[in-house]
Amino acid sequence: MRSEQWVIRELPRAAARGEIAAVFQSQVDATSGDTAALEALSRWYHPERGVIPPQDFIPIAEESRSMDALGDAMLRAACRYGAALLAADRRIEIAVNVAAVQLANAGFADGVLRRLGEFAHPPALLTLELTESRPSPASATDELHRLRALGLGISLDDVRTVDEAEFRARGLPISEVKVDRSVIERLPEDDEVAAALVAYARRHGLRSVAEGVENERQWDAVRRLGFDRAQGFLFGRPIRPEQMSERLAAEAAGPGQREL
Repeated sequence: MRSEQWVIRELPRAAARGEIAAVFQSQVDATSGDTAALEALSRWYHPERGVIPPQDFIPIAEESRSMDALGDAMLRAACRYGAALLAADRRIEIAVNVAAVQLANAGFADGVLRRLGEFAHPPALLTLELTESRPSPASATDELHRLRALGLGISLDDVRTVDEAEFRARGLPISEVKVDRSVIERLPEDDEVAAALVAYARRHGLRSVAEGVENERQWDAVRRLGFDRAQGFLFGRPIRPEQMSERLAAEAAGPGQREL
């Protein structure tokens, strides 16, 4: 897919045409099992080629300078949906991915604040997940400190080891560590790395999130190890905003059933 020139040609216009949309996946509280946050995940709904998954266009966006437009489209979708949930008396956090190339933009923080203001979305209900495709630039430090001071969460996404967490978090105002699915899939038989990452998070006053929880045995291990939150297909696949609103309404009405 990376070699297909049509992606490079059409991607810059996709966001402007409204083809880049967000689906949402639940994060659950590891104590109560209730939905604590939603992660916004990108999908490209191409008018001729159908749904294009993010792994087929995000790497190209990072290399072809289209990431700023895509990132802004996702941020706008996240803030719009978060505001809609607030209007429906659902105060819930929204997380959105941020690539290193976006952080290299000197106006990144202003762009985030502009979208928050557009939808009157509380900063404390937005978390920026820093993806690990490449290191965050040194210029990101001031931008992220500015946003963190206003209450935004800053998360390290896809963390695999304590050494990696320490390296990537250096100088950044991190509030959360998301442990990669490659660590979680080894549970419960091999829990050494997961336990070390939970301990690291606690030591630094950070929230810990387990990614890729797909079965009850992993879920039991995640709770036993003391993770704060979990995310994965056990709790539901990514779905469109209107579907997520229905699921949240059902959850608020009483005990629900997980979507396996």
